[in-house]
Amino acid sequence: MPTSRPTPLVAAAALGAFLLFLVQPMAARFILPWFGGAPTVWSACLLFFQIALLAGYGYAHVTRRLALATQARLHLALLVVAIVALPIVPTADWKPDGANAPALRILFLLTATLGVPYVVLAATAPLMQDWFARTRSSGVPYRLYAWSNAGSLAALLSYPLLLEPFLTLEAQARVWSVLFAAFCGVCAWASAQAIRAGRSVSHPEESATATEGFPAGAGDVVMWVLLSACGSGLLLAATNQLCENLAVVPLLWVVPLALYLVTFILCFAGAYRRAAWVPLLFAGTAAAAWSLRIVDHPLPLQVASIVVVLLAGCMVCHGELVRLQPHVSRLTSFYLAVAAGGSLGGLAVALAAPALLATLWEFAVFTLLSLVLLGIALYRDARSRMHRGGWPFAWAGLSIALGAAAAAFAVRPPDDAGTEIARTRNFYGILIVAEDGPGAIEPRMRRLLNGRILHGAQFLDPERKRTAPSYYAEGSGVELAIRQHSRRLRAQPMRIGAVGLGTGTIAAWGETGDAMRFFEINPAAETYARQYFTFLSDSRAAVDVAIGDARLSLERELRDGIAGRRYDVLAIDAFTGDAIPVHLLTREAFALYFAVMNPDGVLALHVSNRYLDLMPVVRGLARELGIEALDVEQEDDAWKAVEASTWMLVTRDGAFIQRVRANVTPAEPDARTLIWTDTFSSVIRVLK
Repeated sequence: MPTSRPTPLVAAAALGAFLLFLVQPMAARFILPWFGGAPTVWSACLLFFQIALLAGYGYAHVTRRLALATQARLHLALLVVAIVALPIVPTADWKPDGANAPALRILFLLTATLGVPYVVLAATAPLMQDWFARTRSSGVPYRLYAWSNAGSLAALLSYPLLLEPFLTLEAQARVWSVLFAAFCGVCAWASAQAIRAGRSVSHPEESATATEGFPAGAGDVVMWVLLSACGSGLLLAATNQLCENLAVVPLLWVVPLALYLVTFILCFAGAYRRAAWVPLLFAGTAAAAWSLRIVDHPLPLQVASIVVVLLAGCMVCHGELVRLQPHVSRLTSFYLAVAAGGSLGGLAVALAAPALLATLWEFAVFTLLSLVLLGIALYRDARSRMHRGGWPFAWAGLSIALGAAAAAFAVRPPDDAGTEIARTRNFYGILIVAEDGPGAIEPRMRRLLNGRILHGAQFLDPERKRTAPSYYAEGSGVELAIRQHSRRLRAQPMRIGAVGLGTGTIAAWGETGDAMRFFEINPAAETYARQYFTFLSDSRAAVDVAIGDARLSLERELRDGIAGRRYDVLAIDAFTGDAIPVHLLTREAFALYFAVMNPDGVLALHVSNRYLDLMPVVRGLARELGIEALDVEQEDDAWKAVEASTWMLVTRDGAFIQRVRANVTPAEPDARTLIWTDTFSSVIRVLK
């Protein structure tokens, strides 16, 4: 048995994992603005990463049949191909021209841009562990997996703290490419060592003399896949839940993924103890089931309950997975099954859940699945009391706990939105149409909700159907922007743009001769606005809807120089939801808005949000342009169905500012300001 130094193997495993996870938030950050900033963009990216990981693990498993020297030479050739495939920056040709099949487009985009380098990185962990086992007479190759995950964790912590705040995306990509070239050098070192050692190793099994692990049967392989799938699905589901409550930003991708990796590190280091983690999983499940059912629970409590379930659930899944790790002769088979399970979990959350589940149930489903798999693992473990039958009430207790958790997740508090009459879910979220019943207190309304957030309403009374309620009523910021505009006062036709369709309520302020264009990322929103509400059809203005990301649509209008596309008023109504599209509130976005507006155009931004104070960002961007931002606050009025709202009006038209100043609140001279850009935004600094 040859013995070689493990230094290049450990270095390649750690550096490869570092680059593997450093590129994930970076790649997603490149394409996030192209797909509307939806939470599911990150889910689709994670799905690609898991599929590519499966491809890398499959490559390591299949090539293991080759002689060690032959396999090492093949890997050297693949490293050269990966370097040729650089850089990893996606080109503008991949920008979508509509909203069709965004998840598939993301998968194709990442495959073309990042596919070969990522597969090479993904293959590193199992390949280095296998070479460790085949070239050394002692030592446990599974320990390298802990080193690999430590490198991954270091990358995830480095991105939001060291790279994102200080480097542009292009600079980040250049840094990553330099490090990737260094990684290829380390891998070449490890390959050369393997080629030298391979002359005395004719078959892979001859070197697999370590006794770490156990014989694996078909049931074990199934559990490898299921436990891995549950951990992966729980990661994506928890990330979606967090992004739905805040914003789609790297910090909220990195934290859950870091916790996921910590569980791998701890479990493969032997730190999993059922007595510690199983009770925490039960407690976290109960807390999450309680807090997520009630809309007005404090955000920290909701986030904490999600994080506890993710951490405890992944510890249980990965801890039970490590208990089933096989003899090193089946090492690559084990990791291939783990990667396959991870891909299945990703497919379930990113593609299957939006198609099959009308509600955001996947977090509850994977939480309960972790409890089910725990029960199966306990039953299969010959050392557990449940297997020996010495714990007569074990199954009964587990069943009761599982049933109670399922009931807690399923039972909802009374919904004051009314009777649900329509619901749909797609890549961009969940839309619900609900209306008040005949016995409801007047005024009776029909509402459109995206998850739990109101996106518009309409009076059911025929005489009031044309009246704009909720955030768009008389006295609101958008009403002032339109009706106090100089062209409206001169009775001249106006061109009005609105980012975010909702029910189309803003169309109620259109007049004969006006042209009004809505920009909407979600095709289902237009369907519901036309099918269940009448603002678009009743408007006196000529109304059309552009489906696709608003920034991309406005960029195309500006690029094509379409006559008449200069807007008098541009309303940005995309921030009331929990998951805000950050890319619509950056320096680059503001530059675009003022480029497509007339010189006296008014930018109206609806910044009402339950968890985020976006006013400092608008003030900062306005002051950078030398323009005053006017705050328009409106209070609740139940009879008029007015919802409390905050709009901010930004314009270069001094006469407009003078006209509306009496109706608005001027910003304090020393009011806090922030500047967001496409390459930097800090949601933490605007938390309420």
